[in-house]
Amino acid sequence: MVPPGANEAVLAEFAALQGLHGRRWRVEGVKFMIDGTVDNGSAWLAAPDCYGEGLRSIWTDTEAYRHALRYFAERGIATATHAIGDRGVAFVLDAIESLGATAQLAAHRIEHIETIPDDTVPRFAALGVAASMQPIHGTRHTRADRSDNWSIRLGDERAGHGWRCKDLRDSGAVLALGSDWPVTPFDPREMMAETILRFPLAQPELAPVQPEQALSAREALEGYTVHAARAIGAADEGTITPGARAALTVFAGDPLALTPQELATVGVVATYVDGRPVG
Repeated sequence: MVPPGANEAVLAEFAALQGLHGRRWRVEGVKFMIDGTVDNGSAWLAAPDCYGEGLRSIWTDTEAYRHALRYFAERGIATATHAIGDRGVAFVLDAIESLGATAQLAAHRIEHIETIPDDTVPRFAALGVAASMQPIHGTRHTRADRSDNWSIRLGDERAGHGWRCKDLRDSGAVLALGSDWPVTPFDPREMMAETILRFPLAQPELAPVQPEQALSAREALEGYTVHAARAIGAADEGTITPGARAALTVFAGDPLALTPQELATVGVVATYVDGRPVG
C-alpha cells in the first residue's frame, strides 16, 4: 500500500519488494487509495454529497500520485487504485492515460468504482484499465428505494449509476469480481449469486438493486476466473487450458446450469493449487 505523498525512498523500497514470495503468496504490484468511502463522506466526488462532503482526494498532492504511478509503470510493476467516487475514478483514468505508451508496460486496475457517469464507462476498455468490483456492497449495503445512507448522500442520479457491472462488461472492459473481504463475506459462490440476483441471498423479499446491472452466470464466473487473471496481467491463470497454472476449484454441479440460489451453496468437490490437491 503506497501511502499518500510517498517519497522516492518509499517508492524504491516498494519496487524492491516485487517478486518476494513464499509457497502460497507473492508480492506482485502496488496499491493506492485515491479516496475513501461514500458512506463517511470521503469518496472523491465531482459534486458534493448532500452534506457538502466528498470534494477531496486522500492524495492531497495529486501530482505526487501521478509521479508514483509513472514510477511503477516504468518498471513494469502492476498498480491497483482504490477509487470509489466519480471524480476519483475519472482522475485515475486521466492519470493512466497521461502515461501514454508507458501505461502498456504494466497492468493497471481500479478497485470498487461505486458510481460513475455514462461518459466514464467506455474509458476502461479504451485505456486497457481493468475494473475490479464488488457488487455485493450494492446488494447488502444499499436498497432499491434509495433509503440507505449511501444513496441518500449521493442522490438519485448518482445512486442510479452505482456498481455498473453490466455496463462496464458490455463496453468491452475487463471486469474482475471480488468480495472486498473482510468488509464482506469472501465466499465466491455467494458473490456470484448476488451479482446475478442483485439482492441479498438472505433477504429474497427485497427488491433488486439496479437489476439492469445484473450479470449472467457466465459473466459472473468469468469475473472470478479469466477476467480476474487479466486484471493482474496473468496470461497463465484463470482458464483450464494446456500450459496454464493448474489452480482450480471443482464444484459438485455446473455453475452455468444452476440457479443463483443453488450456486450459492453448491458443494466443493476438490481444490487444486499448482496441480496439487489441497484442503
